[in-house]
Amino acid sequence: MHVGRDPVHAQRLFGLRFERRETECAYRQWRLGRVTPFVRIGYIGSAPSWTLLLVVLIGLDPDGARRGGIWVAAWILLLVVLTALTFPERLRRIVMPSAALANCLAGFLIVWLFSEATFNGEVSQTRAGIMTGGLIIVMFFGFAIFRVPPGAAVAAVTPYTAFASYQLFQGYDRQPLSGVEAASLAAAQWIAFAGSLLVCLVIEIVERQAFCKDQVIETQQRELRHSRETIRRYVPRAVFEHIVNGDTVGIDTPTRRRVTVLFADLVGFTELADRVEAEILTQVVNDYMTTMSQLVDDHGGLVNEFAGDGLMALFGAPDEMDVEEQAVSAVRAAQEMQDRLPSLNQQWQRLGVITPMRMRIGIDTGVLSVGSFGSEGRMTYTAIGLHTNIAARIQAQCEPGRILLSDYSWHLVKDRISCEARGEVQCKGVHFPVPVYSPANA
Repeated sequence: MHVGRDPVHAQRLFGLRFERRETECAYRQWRLGRVTPFVRIGYIGSAPSWTLLLVVLIGLDPDGARRGGIWVAAWILLLVVLTALTFPERLRRIVMPSAALANCLAGFLIVWLFSEATFNGEVSQTRAGIMTGGLIIVMFFGFAIFRVPPGAAVAAVTPYTAFASYQLFQGYDRQPLSGVEAASLAAAQWIAFAGSLLVCLVIEIVERQAFCKDQVIETQQRELRHSRETIRRYVPRAVFEHIVNGDTVGIDTPTRRRVTVLFADLVGFTELADRVEAEILTQVVNDYMTTMSQLVDDHGGLVNEFAGDGLMALFGAPDEMDVEEQAVSAVRAAQEMQDRLPSLNQQWQRLGVITPMRMRIGIDTGVLSVGSFGSEGRMTYTAIGLHTNIAARIQAQCEPGRILLSDYSWHLVKDRISCEARGEVQCKGVHFPVPVYSPANA
């Protein structure tokens, strides 16, 4: 997006103001955060110069130090105070006005010191030259270092520049300065004024362009965050992390891997769908899927598929996990899923779901083809193979409210989780019955 054509950031007055008032206000807030460090550096950078001036006055012009030294010392103290005021967040609004006022005071102090108070023993040409040099430095701070907006900078610099020119021509009237000297020094001051003002205008235009680009980048980043969050809701967490980290190899190409598969299903969901309103059914499904997905995630698993009221989870993919650990994690997750269901039932009763819902869970471990499957337009990260079917069949044969795991999964967890034999399950596509077990407390 080209910021110059963006109506939100459209500018006028040669790029010195935004057309929309809200954009102008946003820019000023944004600018405060950027220029405050420059103001602080300006104060800190000028304090040593004023301190050196005070030392020079004391050493070279004791009479001048008595007349103007106290004002220089007071000014140094004021710079310390002004520097401290740039740190509190709540005082940000006074930073720019304070910088403009401080520069105005500094300019008048310079003119007064070198035209009236100090080095009276020096020739007028020397004092006028020093005044002009000091004035140009202060002027540059007001227009460039402090990053004061052009209007405020002109208001802060013009009075003491005009006062300095007045002092020069007063010197011409009193004869210490020739017309050429007075005119040359005044011209130098106003040329410096014009040059510094130009720098100030360029800085302001650049700052506004930077604001526009910054806003575009911020908008793009916000949209990117929103897009990532949206993708995160549709893609399993572990798969999402692989995608955003650029590691698509680990999820793209199907590979054979030993994993543990968990299937869970709500009993009576079909009958519930016929009895309640669609909004209530949606709430039930969302509550159920959110809670169960979080529990699987807490145990290092990956919910890779939702199917109505059922879900499929993988342990050991896409991130590697010890085969014994993945089986134990799957059983622990299944136990917590069953334990959490009563609290969900209480929550659903307030929605009018009177009959408590119950859940069946089946678990199996084995070698499967794990990766992304589908078409060019849409891919799904899942596991395909015999043991996926066995886990699904075990779940279908499980009693409501229980957990069944295959004999292979049982061998992996038996030393850490007490289980009871539950007979055998005949699985379609498997030529032999599969012995199944249930955790002792499930």
